[in-house]
Amino acid sequence: MFFRKKRISSFAAVILVAAFLLSVISSCSGPKDISEGLVYDETSNFWYSEKEEYKGLVEIMRKGCSDSPEIRGTYILATDDDVIFIGGVNSRETDGKTPVNAYTTYEIGSLTKVFTATAVFQLIEKGRLSLNDTIDKFFPEYAHGSEITVYQLLHMQSGIRRELMDTDLKTPETVGKEEIEKFRKYWFADGFSEEEMMEEFFKADLDYEPGTKYQYSNAGYFLLAKIVEKVSGMKYRDYLKKHIFNVCNMNHTTSMEHGGLTSVPETTYPNASTPFELDKLFDDLYLGTVSSQGNGDIHSCAADLLAFDRALIGGKLIRDESLSQMLHFEFGYACGWMEIAGRNNAYYHSGGTPLYHAENTYCKSGKFGNVYLIQLHSTYADAKPAGAVIQNVLIYLGVK
Repeated sequence: MFFRKKRISSFAAVILVAAFLLSVISSCSGPKDISEGLVYDETSNFWYSEKEEYKGLVEIMRKGCSDSPEIRGTYILATDDDVIFIGGVNSRETDGKTPVNAYTTYEIGSLTKVFTATAVFQLIEKGRLSLNDTIDKFFPEYAHGSEITVYQLLHMQSGIRRELMDTDLKTPETVGKEEIEKFRKYWFADGFSEEEMMEEFFKADLDYEPGTKYQYSNAGYFLLAKIVEKVSGMKYRDYLKKHIFNVCNMNHTTSMEHGGLTSVPETTYPNASTPFELDKLFDDLYLGTVSSQGNGDIHSCAADLLAFDRALIGGKLIRDESLSQMLHFEFGYACGWMEIAGRNNAYYHSGGTPLYHAENTYCKSGKFGNVYLIQLHSTYADAKPAGAVIQNVLIYLGVK
């Protein structure tokens, strides 16, 4: 009996060790490919669900991504539980062979802002920060700091100007070589230190009385990123990686990196942001990392952005109470989200850099619950058909 018990105990131990090793291997393998279980149309480079309830949405996405030869990039439509459609349209990755897909990386520009806002709310939940804190608490050298709250920074009501430094190139007849060089150093070359940028910014007057209106400000979200650093004791990029990217298994997402993307940058000028042909002025149009911190510095892919959206809306990153505060709109803006005009349950934010454009749309539908539509492409792509895809999806869902 003794030897029999020993043999049984040894066998049980082997089973337990094997189970443990299997769980470790499984946990290290990362998330599954989000195209798993979808039908793949190699001719179009589309993946789509065959579920009958999604047939209408699949048709909208297939048609929308095929209507114009100017459509580029990656598109994903999904719910909390299912991926409905993935499109990799008219573009290849930097290897020149691989069609773009759910894991192709792009600059996401101002979609960065909702990540910064999420970090702020995480720190509020830990009691380290308050929406009502005035920012002189973090920037005592700033003369207007006592007039501006964290809430106003999040909601673009702070009164501060759009950028930390004046880099306007919108009047060609008055622009000289010094202005062009300043523009290059600020936007692309990381030619100014944080201290230099903030020194110029702190000397500037407010554009309006804080809390009285909305005015878009990248500078405000740069300050929020610095507040995250001061309160958490971590570098902004390290905080995002530990508390957001890793939590969501966003393995293709980085912060504060220059270039290194798998998508091919394509651009066309002039456009709405500047009348200059920047690709003829500058050799490198990848966005710099210093001035874009907190407001436009993240590189990501559509699959990772879907993981983030699901985690944020699903309560994995912040509590429901914080999410309600995040989606409290004033003047149509709230914490990295904008209201879609004429629709009460649909929100979005766009992101634009000289080389890329991004759209992240979230809505609540009666039939399918939370629905997410993510679009990432080069600035060369025609934005009108991409915008039509969003509207057609919302109309089909009956979102009012």
